[in-house]
Amino acid sequence: MNIPNFHNRLLLSLMALVFAGNVAIAGDVITICGQNLQNFFYSLDRERTQGNYVPISNYNTEAGRTAKANSIVNTLAPYNADIYAFNEVEAKVNGAEQEALDILAAKMSSKTGRQYKVVYDGLTYDPSTDLTGTIKSGFIYRADKVEPVGENTSTAVGYTEIYPYMMRMQTFRSLASGEQFTLSMNHFKASTSGNMEGDMLKREQNSIALLKGLDQASDPDVLVLGDLNSEMGEQCLKNLVDAGYEEQILKRDEYAYSYWYSYGELIDHVFANSTMAAQVTDARMLNIANPHSTGNKYNAYSDHDPYLVTLNLETQPAVEYNYSKATTFTAGIPYLIVAPVKGLNVPEPVDFSKDYSYQYAITVNEKDNIIEMDNAKYTVIFEEAGDGNYYIKDYYGRYYYNYYYASSSSYGHNTNAGTKSKAQVYSVTKQNDAFKIRNTTSNYYLIGMTYNNQAEFAWYNYTTTNSSQHYPWLYQYNDPTTDITNVNERTQPVIIRKIIENGIMYILTPDGRRYTLQGVELR
Repeated sequence: MNIPNFHNRLLLSLMALVFAGNVAIAGDVITICGQNLQNFFYSLDRERTQGNYVPISNYNTEAGRTAKANSIVNTLAPYNADIYAFNEVEAKVNGAEQEALDILAAKMSSKTGRQYKVVYDGLTYDPSTDLTGTIKSGFIYRADKVEPVGENTSTAVGYTEIYPYMMRMQTFRSLASGEQFTLSMNHFKASTSGNMEGDMLKREQNSIALLKGLDQASDPDVLVLGDLNSEMGEQCLKNLVDAGYEEQILKRDEYAYSYWYSYGELIDHVFANSTMAAQVTDARMLNIANPHSTGNKYNAYSDHDPYLVTLNLETQPAVEYNYSKATTFTAGIPYLIVAPVKGLNVPEPVDFSKDYSYQYAITVNEKDNIIEMDNAKYTVIFEEAGDGNYYIKDYYGRYYYNYYYASSSSYGHNTNAGTKSKAQVYSVTKQNDAFKIRNTTSNYYLIGMTYNNQAEFAWYNYTTTNSSQHYPWLYQYNDPTTDITNVNERTQPVIIRKIIENGIMYILTPDGRRYTLQGVELR
C-alpha cells in the first residue's frame, strides 16, 4: 500500500481546487464542467426515493428544491466554467413557465455576477400521461464567452426509448475567436434492471446511436461527455475508442474515479476525437467538491462527482485521412474496402435508418497508391474472433452479418449491421492484389459489382469472379496522428481510495476494509 501517494494526490487535488479558474492560459480558453445531478427536478409533485438513503435531492417542496439548487451552484460556481453540462435534469413540464435549467442558470448568474443562459431544446412532457416525468441532459452557458450555434439535437439516432432526451448535442462558438466545437452530453443505460448482459447490450446500442448522431455534428471538433455507466473495456466504450475517440480524464490520471459506491469507479467520461483532443489542455475529476465522495453521502446532492475540461481553441490541427494500398493484412486497424467497379469505389455504411442495405458506393481517387478522404466514416475494423478469423465492425460500432431467410433457405446478399451479439465471423485471404473476405456462416464473399448501372458491394457465393465482379482491395489507414486510429483504450486499475468522514481521512480498499494513513486497519 503506497500511503505517501495518498498525501501527494490529496495535496494536488486541494491545490487544483484552490487555483481552479485563477490560472491564466494563453489562447482562446473555454472551460466546461459536467455532472450527473441525480434527478434535479423543477416540478414538486414527484416521488423521490433514491437508493437506501434520503439525500437532499429527495425533495418535494420548494424549499427542498432550492436547497438542492443552492448546493449544486455553491459547489460548481467556483470553477467559473463557461459551459455547464448536466445529466438527469427534468425536461420542461407542459404549461410550466420555467424548467430545472432555468433555476440553475439564474442562481449561477446571481452567484458569479455573470450572465448564464439556458440552451433550450424544446423537450417537454405531460404529467397527465407520464406520472414519473422525463429527465434529460442539458446545458447552461456563460453568454459573454460563448454562444450556441444551430439547434440542440439528439444523438440517439436509431435508438429511441428515453435516450433522445438523455443524449444531446450542441455546437458552441467562442465569442473571442469565432472558433467552434461540438459538445455532446450523454447518459447511457445504467445497470439497474437485474439483467447485466441486457443492460450492457443497451449501452452498446447507446454508443452505436451516439456515433451515428455525432456524424451529423455541424463542427468536426467533437467532445463527448456524460454518465456512460461503464468503465473502459466494455463494448460501448470500445466502440468510441475504435472510432478514434480518446478518453481524456484517464489520459491524465489513471486512478480517476467519478462514482463512489463500495469503491470508486470512473463511469463518467470525457472523450474527444483527435482534432478536439489536440485542443484539450486539461480534463480532471473534482472529487473533493462533492460530499458523496468525501464521505458524507447523506448530505450529497448527487452520487456522481463533477469534472472539469479546459480547451484552448487556438490549437487547430490540420485533418487528413490518408490510406495506402495494403499488401499485407493486420487486424485491429482501420481499412477502406475498395474495388475498381466504376472508377475506384468505396462502399457507403449501412443506412442509419436500417440494420441492412446494399452498400452503394462512392467514387474515390488514388494518387501514388494513396487515397485521401475528407472524413473517416467509410472505414471498417477487422477485429480478432479467434481461429484466424475476424469480426467486421464499421465506424459507427455496428458489426456485419448476413441474415438467413428461412422461407428461401438462403442468406441475403445485402449487408446487415448490428450489435456484437449478432456478429458473424469472417476469413480474410489475400489473392493477388485483392483480399477475399468470406462470411464463414453464409459462405458468401464480399463482391464489388454494378447493379442498375450503379456501383455497389454485396455478398455472393462466387468462388471466382468475371470482369464486372471484383474481390476488394484493402487500403490501410497510415497516419496515426489523425482521427480514426489505434487510440489508447486505457485501463482503469482497481485501487484503494481516500475517504474523509467527520474531518478524518482514512483509506478504503475495494473489499471494504478501512485503514488509517499509517496503514493500521480500523475495525
